[in-house]
Amino acid sequence: MPTIEIASINSTGLELNQADFDVAIIEENKLESHRGLFYDLLRQQKGVIVHIGNPDFRDDKGGGYFAGDIIDWDFEPTEIFFPEYDENEPTDNRGANQQFKFKFLEQYKPDIDKLLKIAIDNSPIKKVCFLTDYQFGPEDGKTEIIFTISDFWTQHDNEGLNLNIMYEMYGL
Repeated sequence: MPTIEIASINSTGLELNQADFDVAIIEENKLESHRGLFYDLLRQQKGVIVHIGNPDFRDDKGGGYFAGDIIDWDFEPTEIFFPEYDENEPTDNRGANQQFKFKFLEQYKPDIDKLLKIAIDNSPIKKVCFLTDYQFGPEDGKTEIIFTISDFWTQHDNEGLNLNIMYEMYGL
């Protein structure tokens, strides 16, 4: 399942309140993703990270934590297959590289937008990173500068967002 996170670079805290959001949120004052795709990039920075999860996790953040229920999976229809491991198979196909783009379900866009704006406002250098990590997405993570939150939503609405990308945004 996908991990979605927002990093507020050089921020010391966002003071988020779960009651203000329909999506589940976990705020941590150390830039450490729940997954390892962008580990090296994050450890070079300081700030706050917000882990975004399914609404069902609002009151239960102790177990598995992912954001698959806030994504419109029909945007880029792909039939995901779960490969069976075969030690004699030389390609070692683990099922990655099946899905590349996504959009949020409409009812969760306001929460994501609010979180991005709070993260930008609390970053002394006005820099935010939006991260996705999905085991069925591209194997290698990439970074893309998208400039503003408005540009982010324009790309989201017109083309969709890419999985396994860290989007950098700046407050102007």
